Amino acid sequence: MPNPPSPDKEREAASPQRGFSWFPGHMRKALRQLESQLELADVVLLVLDARLPRSSRQPELEELLARKRKELIFVLNKSDLAQAEETERWLAWFKKAQLRAVSMRSSSGRGAGPLEQSLAQVRQQLNTKRQAKGMRPRDPRLVVAGIPNVGKSSLLNRLAGATRAKTGAKPGVTRGNQWVSVEGKWQILDSPGILYPKIEDAQTLMALAAASCVRHEAIPQELAGQLLLETLWERQLRPPFIPLSLWEEWQGENSPLTPEERLAQLAWAKKLTIANKEPDIPRCAHHLLQAFAQGEMAPLTLELAP
Repeated sequence: MPNPPSPDKEREAASPQRGFSWFPGHMRKALRQLESQLELADVVLLVLDARLPRSSRQPELEELLARKRKELIFVLNKSDLAQAEETERWLAWFKKAQLRAVSMRSSSGRGAGPLEQSLAQVRQQLNTKRQAKGMRPRDPRLVVAGIPNVGKSSLLNRLAGATRAKTGAKPGVTRGNQWVSVEGKWQILDSPGILYPKIEDAQTLMALAAASCVRHEAIPQELAGQLLLETLWERQLRPPFIPLSLWEEWQGENSPLTPEERLAQLAWAKKLTIANKEPDIPRCAHHLLQAFAQGEMAPLTLELAP
């Protein structure tokens, strides 16, 4: 199995900012627990957010999987919230890199869906090897892994055919590893989200904050909100959260506004103020990030395929 290209290399073109350290103690513990559980796994389903397929990868986790020589399938989840044509470009990029990847919406539907063919191959390969060793066939063991809030538990619930794991819109809902057995199909391990130790650039921080992969109260929300707004403006993608009248006003500006000025004007337009005297920029940034996380800007892909 080829080693996955490091996501860090994909980020070299981004403007470096002061690294943002983020690795709560429970994530370090979860990584150690996952490492021990991997000995039992036949394949790892690495869940990504289809809107940010680069930033939702976890280099440390991928390096661990490469060392363990585990079969790996990337799942570009929340595909309904991403631009379909960009998701297809990402899938083509993964294929070119000789990596298996599928896109899906795990929060709806039943069964493995787009994963069905790949999991059937895993079952066949597993039991061919077991038969050669004189062992009885068994259901393949799947590990669902990824960073917080990419939809790991939703994928487990869909594969299990019932709501077996807690899900939520906040990072860190799943705190302990739990095996779920589906007789005649597979055994699945859901694992807590594991974010990488240090976010090296502001664009990555913005993408992770927008998708609620990091807690908003633990990051510089104003910076993340400004960068998200600037990305929307540069791509000329107006979400419903931004009033059309304000968007048209920006288009008529003689001199370009700074991201901070644009966020301040948005705060005024949304009536997010402090005592009606000044714009409440932090609150506006929070609402903007929240609107993206909850799919109110769909379909929108923040990170374009290389």
